Order: sequence, then structure tokens, then C-alpha cells
Amino acid sequence: MRTVRSGFAWALVIFGSAAAQPAPAQNATQPTLHQFLKIRTPGAPTRMPDGSWLTRDWPDGIFQVYRVTDDAVRPGSKSTKLTSFADGVSGFSVSPDFTRVLVFASTGGNENTQIHELDLKTSQTRPLVTNASVQHAVNEWIGGSEGFIYTANDQSPTDFYIYRYDFKSGTSTKLMGKPGSWGAADISADGSRVLVGEYRSISDSSIFELNTRTGALSDLTFSAGKPSGAPGTVSVSWVGYMPGEKSVLLTSDIEGGVPKLFHVDPASGKATKPLSELDAFELDGASMNKEKTLLAAVTNEDGFGVLHLYRLPTFERVELPPIEPGVVSLASLRGDRIAWTLSNARTPGLCYSYDVPAPGKPVGKAAQVTFTDTQGIDLAAFPLPELVRYKASKDGLEIPALLWLPAGYAKPGTAANPIPFVVNYHGGPEGQFRPTWSATTQFLLSQGFGIIQPNVRGSLGYGRAFHMKDDYKNRWDSVSDGVDAADWLAQNGYSTPGKMATYGGSYGGYMSVACLVEDQMRVDAAKRPQRLFGAGIDVVGIANLKTFLEKTAGYRRKLREVEYGPLSDPDALLAASSITHLDKINVPLFIAHGFNDPRVPVDEAMQVATALRDKAMAKGDMSLMPRLFIAPDEGHGFAKLDNRIYFHERMVSFLRETISR
Repeated sequence: MRTVRSGFAWALVIFGSAAAQPAPAQNATQPTLHQFLKIRTPGAPTRMPDGSWLTRDWPDGIFQVYRVTDDAVRPGSKSTKLTSFADGVSGFSVSPDFTRVLVFASTGGNENTQIHELDLKTSQTRPLVTNASVQHAVNEWIGGSEGFIYTANDQSPTDFYIYRYDFKSGTSTKLMGKPGSWGAADISADGSRVLVGEYRSISDSSIFELNTRTGALSDLTFSAGKPSGAPGTVSVSWVGYMPGEKSVLLTSDIEGGVPKLFHVDPASGKATKPLSELDAFELDGASMNKEKTLLAAVTNEDGFGVLHLYRLPTFERVELPPIEPGVVSLASLRGDRIAWTLSNARTPGLCYSYDVPAPGKPVGKAAQVTFTDTQGIDLAAFPLPELVRYKASKDGLEIPALLWLPAGYAKPGTAANPIPFVVNYHGGPEGQFRPTWSATTQFLLSQGFGIIQPNVRGSLGYGRAFHMKDDYKNRWDSVSDGVDAADWLAQNGYSTPGKMATYGGSYGGYMSVACLVEDQMRVDAAKRPQRLFGAGIDVVGIANLKTFLEKTAGYRRKLREVEYGPLSDPDALLAASSITHLDKINVPLFIAHGFNDPRVPVDEAMQVATALRDKAMAKGDMSLMPRLFIAPDEGHGFAKLDNRIYFHERMVSFLRETISR
């Protein structure tokens, strides 16, 4: 990696890593930042017929595919590196009959994923579906390994068409070429029918059955039967064909605005709920095995992910071994073997495998199949978060948040003093903070910082009405919620004004800067005597909603206009843009971005940096000079370890200088 300083004297602009530069001070008795960031768990592996494992891992700092020949995937396991893509791989998929492996990779973080085949005998890859200017995505395998269904925006940057690739002929066939963002989920055994869907936004999507011979589409969304008062759109997601392929399982938020499981009969259009026991919670998702004998579903229960398993077609519950509380995600469901990953504050995404016993047989034990390189750190000693709630100043809406406190910290009302706090905003905007593993969070806690992660209006996990409360002209209401989190910390004695910083990536970056603006606006309006925030950190964030929509990748523009507002209303977009109100930012800001970001173009970072530089120069106040890090080989975030280390070193140093003095 090369290090180049810009010609500007006003801001630090680093291209690439800067390993030669001194790292921030570190207490010698504590684990270092490098140790925290190098904690890693290999990705959920696939067990091959010969007993070996295929996994995605990054021992060299960049994700590649590895074959592990031990009984589990452990640090130090005997492994062979199978891929060597310069910018790593984003994932891989093994065919149902285990004879073929597809590998997915893009260049420099540009998200234009290319599809390659990996030959396990030679460890060589060959391109199958590649075009450097096109984004591809594999949706479904056909048969055992006859081919696969994929999507590509090769005809238009804003539209994803559906294709079939056949290994025998080595050719692709277009199955559907309708405008929109389309995808496929399941294909009938004879290949004549495919479940397809169009995604327009998080709150608006449709599912159809495509006749591959005639091109006819049959709508399975059943939105026409909405109960009185139901929203004008619905959000649906496919699960797949039921045994016999005469009916379909899908999820829909048509009832109560909460995603639930439905069994749909295409012939009659009748939809029923086969598992009412899951209705109390949002469904994270559901999936069936290829044999259609098992159904797995994960519910979102106050942020925790809970796994459920059922036999098909009866929907008989299958008891699972005990799973530690956290966020559980389904990793795979092949035959009678189910695998899941578990993430919580002390568990970095470990994978477990379980062989489902025959009906009537006792519950067995799950086997842990991945192990963590802990870097010698005792993960069991890490603090757990507390779920808290506060009232929004805008309208009294209850806002949930995760509160993280350093180990040994005494809560307000005891002998403790207020501490520096980071108010961390999630991306999305339709994201959700959940009690998952984060090396960044745990390192900051080890350094004496507290963290609060508010799920402001617009977040997922709390129903349709909640996640649509920030759409279009209500955008700034979520910003107000974000500042209220800091206000709650001050009112309850956790921190004090000036000792709190905003921090977020992507939409969280937008929130980070916008909350600095709203904070100053409250002071100017005499709602508060002083600012709450003493600094801000903006990672790949949006500054100008208008230019963001104009320059973001075409396939993202349409769905983001639903959230932020249309380009035909530039006044509303600019009113909710931080760039319009940068005169309100009177605290230091650290900006970090990937040069190749296709989602939030790097121009967003440069707009803020340039405007703040001019402001600092005009005022003669060098404390307002922005800090800026641009990584030339990254996209929407920092995928490479050296870039992650460099960014985190400077971020921690920045926090110490600004809110922890």
C-alpha cells in the first residue's frame, strides 16, 4: 500500500494505509487496538463429502476461500488457500450435489460482482459471467448442478434482469427482462416455473410466479385482499415452493405491518398463516432445504435472533438444542443438517451444525464448527449491552437503544463520574442495532468510552409504521431522535455536554453530521444552553441528498428516492441535507470514505471537507479543520485489514483529543 499526502495543508488526506506513521498511545497492560481488530472467526463453512470444509476467511487481511481438512475450522487448522483475488471474495456457493463451487468477487469495492467457478482439484478459477461494469448476483442453483439463476444490470444500470446459466452449453439465457430490480428464489423441478420478485423499497415489493416457457407472470402478492385500513403497499419476501410445488411459502407485512409467514395457493389465491406461534415477532427470514422436508425461520425478538425449525409439510415443530442468547442467523439447511451462526457481545459469529434426528428421536447436541482467533483476549469478560428506551422530544415516540458501559463502570447515582460517550448511528436508514459482536465497540469500551446505539424512527424490527416514520419530508424527525439519545445520556448522568461524539457509517454517517447540525440548532433556538456534542465521525456518509441521488449507482437511486424523496423535489432534499446547514457545525469532524464507493460517492465526503475547510480558514479557527481519510482501494466501507487498522487508530486518537481530554 502506498501513502500519499495531498497538496492541501488544511486537511489530512491519506491514500492507502499508513503503517509507518505512529499509532495512538496505548496502555501497555491492555490488549492493543491491533489485537482487537485481528479477532476473527472464519465464515460459516460448507462441509464437503470428503469431510473437509470450505470457508471464507481473512488470515492475511483480505477475504479468500480456504479448504480446511480438520474436524472443525480452528485457528491453526490445516488449510489451503484456494483463491487469490486482489480485492478478496465477497462469497461463494457450493452446488447441491457438491460438484461445483461458484466464487463472487469485485474490484476495489465497486460492488460490480463477477461470477467465477472454482475447480477444487486444481485450485484454479475461471470466469463464468463477467463484465466489469455490471453487477451480478447468483439467486438459485438449478437441479444438482445443472446451472444457476442469476440477475444482472447489463442492459440498464437501473434494471436487474433474470438469467439462466447452463454449464452444459456454457451459455446464459434471459428468463425475464422487465424494468425494475428483480430477483429469483426457487425453481420447479422441471424448470418451467420460477418464483420471482420485484423490490421497489423496503416497504414496497411484489412476488410472482414466472412461466419460463411463455414469460407469463402470476401475481402471488395477494395485496388485493388487504384488510381495511392496511397500507397502500406491502413488503413481501419469498421462501419457496412447498412439497409438491403446488403452493408457496412467503413472508408479508400485510397484517399489522409485521412480516409474518403465509402459505399461498396460487390456484385459488387463498393465503393462510401456518405458524401463528411466530406472529408476535417480526420474521428475519425463513428458508427450506432442497428436499422440502424442513423449514427454518428466525424471529427478531427485541433485537435478539431466535431460530425455529419445522418439518414439512405438517409444520411440526422440531426441538433444537439450547442456543445461547444473541443474534442467530441461518447459515445453511442441507438435507437433515442445519447450521447457524451466533453473534453476541462475547461471541464473534461462531457457527454450529446440528444433524436433525428422525421424528420421535431425542434431541441431540449441536457441534461447534468454527472457532475464534481471540488474539489472546478473554472475550468472556466483555461487557454486555442493556436495552433502554427514551422519549422522542418531537412527539413522545418511544425510541429503543442499546447502552454499552465499560467493565466495572458504576451507573449514575453511585460514586461514578460522567464519562465520554459515543452516540453510534446505524446505516440503512432501515437498519437496526442488535446485540451483536463488534471489535470496535469492545475496544472503545476497554478505553473507557461509553456507547449508546439508538434505533431511531426509520429502524427495522418494530413494525412497518415505525420504519416508515422518517420517509421523505419526515427525514429530520429521525435526526431529532438521534440528538435526543445524547440528551438522555446527559439528563441521566452518564455523560456531560461536550464529552459526547456522533459516529456512524453510510446513513449513519448522514446522521452523524446531521445530529451535529440539530444540536447547534437547539442551542440557537434557546432549547439548550450549550451543545451536547464535542465532535463527530462521518464514515462513507451522505452530506447532500440531492447530489447523492444524482450520482449514486443507478440501481440504488429508485429505491432511495422512496426513502429520501424524489429528485423532482430538490428543495425538500436540500432542506434535509447537512451541506445546507454546515454553518451550524462548530466542532471537529473526522471524515473517512472509500474512493470507489458506488453507493455514496466520495464527492459527498469532499463537499463537507471543502466547506468546513473554507469555514475554518475564514474564521481563523484551526480546531474546525476537518480530518479526512480517503482509501483509494475501498468502496462502501473498509474491507482490507490495513485500512481498517489505519482508520481505527486515527478515530480513537481523534476521540481522545476531542471528548476525552
